[in-house]
Amino acid sequence: MTPEVRRPPTTPCLGVCVFDAAVGRCIGCARTLDEIAEWGRASDAYRESVWAELPGRAAEMGLTVRRLDWQGERLLDEVEARFAAAEGRFVVGVHGAVAEVLRAPDEPFETDRAASVLTVKTPRAALRVKAATYLTAFEIQRPEDAPVIALAVPKGRAGQRGPAELTDLGPDTESLLSRDAGGRRFDLGLGRRVARFTLRCSAELSDAIAPQCGTPLPDCLERIAPAVLSASPVRVVEAPCLRAEVDTPMSPPGTTPPEGPHTGLLPAQIAQGRSMPPNLSLPDDYVLSALFYPS
Repeated sequence: MTPEVRRPPTTPCLGVCVFDAAVGRCIGCARTLDEIAEWGRASDAYRESVWAELPGRAAEMGLTVRRLDWQGERLLDEVEARFAAAEGRFVVGVHGAVAEVLRAPDEPFETDRAASVLTVKTPRAALRVKAATYLTAFEIQRPEDAPVIALAVPKGRAGQRGPAELTDLGPDTESLLSRDAGGRRFDLGLGRRVARFTLRCSAELSDAIAPQCGTPLPDCLERIAPAVLSASPVRVVEAPCLRAEVDTPMSPPGTTPPEGPHTGLLPAQIAQGRSMPPNLSLPDDYVLSALFYPS
């Protein structure tokens, strides 16, 4: 077996490179000028020692966002540990169109890991994470709650814009959950680069909604809602480096989502064009892939 190559700790830089002379540190990453200058040629031990000090410095300076030293396999370790602990939820998508993946403490689950790709799943939901070198983790402070973890990518890695109307994507060749695996998948038409909200359908449901292809959001929802709510197909939400699947009963519009894994599709929020919830933010050069909210 080829030994794993350990990457050196990634840079804490957020791209907010403004030096505060009063405290002697950058207001983005909380490093000193000497640490920034030394970083590129520094040893792993030196970098790790600086990383260890950054949480305390960020708190002293009142910084609300800081980069974490998760990269590659380490990032997958952290995702897997949080899913296994069943002490929080992963939210994939954009404001108004999300999949929430979580498990109950006593719920059985499976993990699979190969070639820097992690898949975790229960009978009700699944999450796949590809540890691309540019997938970055941030910790975002909240005034009255525990910090949120954001997985994000540089804007240039957000991918191609998805369709802006109901679109037949053909057979789903990457199914994670078993129900209707390989079935036809329909994109609901967010028209965004950072997320797609899709339905994986049985043959019967596919035949019912296919005639509405070409209808833009939100009109397509009104036309297909009765058939979709009755069938509650597997919902597949994709974001850069992530794929989430949820197989639970769907809630009618205006009702409270059930406990556990579920999806949310709110046209009024989607129309705002936001990726993040209004109370959270990332550095300007990054776009959201997923959020992790601790319990």
